[in-house]
Amino acid sequence: MIRRTVGYAAAVLVTGYLFLMYDTPALSAALVLEILYPVVSFACLHNMSARLTAGIGKVPAMGEKNQKIRVKLWVNNTSRIWNGKYELRVKIGGRNSGQMTVKKMSGMLEPGRKKALPFYFTSEYCGSMEVALDGMKIFDFFGLFYRTIPLADKAYVGIMPKAGLMPLEITRRTREFLADADEYSVEKSGDDPSEIYQIREYRPWDSVHDIHWKLTAKEDALMVKEYSFPLGCVVLVWMEYPKKGQSSEGFSKMLESAASLCMTLAEEKCIHMAAWFEEKNMRIVKWKVSSEETVHGLLWRMLEMEPYTDDNMRKACYEDAFRGEHFSSIVKIDGQGGITVDGEKQELLQL
Repeated sequence: MIRRTVGYAAAVLVTGYLFLMYDTPALSAALVLEILYPVVSFACLHNMSARLTAGIGKVPAMGEKNQKIRVKLWVNNTSRIWNGKYELRVKIGGRNSGQMTVKKMSGMLEPGRKKALPFYFTSEYCGSMEVALDGMKIFDFFGLFYRTIPLADKAYVGIMPKAGLMPLEITRRTREFLADADEYSVEKSGDDPSEIYQIREYRPWDSVHDIHWKLTAKEDALMVKEYSFPLGCVVLVWMEYPKKGQSSEGFSKMLESAASLCMTLAEEKCIHMAAWFEEKNMRIVKWKVSSEETVHGLLWRMLEMEPYTDDNMRKACYEDAFRGEHFSSIVKIDGQGGITVDGEKQELLQL
């Protein structure tokens, strides 16, 4: 705006100089118009700033990486006289990246019209993408002067990772690991005496401690109790997401690693828990994963993850959240998508 004002002032000075050198009616009229134009322009822009509005309309909840995503913007001109010449300023970027790409959209809107503007963008990373409409310029009749109207309309689009399967071996130790749970398997028995899976006839290898004496007396045959197998989380998948070194690319890789690992474990019927530190609420977020549906729910929740800065608080919350809990394996996924099992990096994951 400063450059435009300086340029216009220079044009007025040139016209004034020519008027002094050549006193003609045409130069007199031009000089008067050039002097009055900024006043008229200011009045017009002031009027239009209250009548030209813009915002973000329909936004898809989610999209895919490297796929075109359509966002609907709108501009409304409530004036009955003036055409509205505008330029929208749109910012796009990751929620936690701090880096935003700026794009501009300009046009003209007739009096009393509302116009929908399709806006397209793509993202090369997974995560929560922010679409922000943070300003609009409105121009006068000839586009010489403008006024900026601040806007603060935002929307978010979740760019979901593809949850493909990965090479993974689940050992017998993990398969038979007994974890505390409120649910029990209806498909196989276990060793948890707090819940009975079924009662059946005695077999030679059964322990006498498992005999159901009351039912034995009633049935006039030895009956034994089979205990239930608890459906607890036997594997912990920990998301390590510190502020230091975090980036949109790193977060995208972490999401993709979590998606593949959790989907593979779910396909293998290995119930597990995904968890991470949520600094703003000073707590550990826990998410039980037992099916494909819960994997997608986990990924959607992870889009809201924010990096932490206080490592001491993270350690304290971790110890408090998992005190008394035991897991067959602890898998850590770092902020760059790297995976370690019980502190060791493996070429073929074995849990």
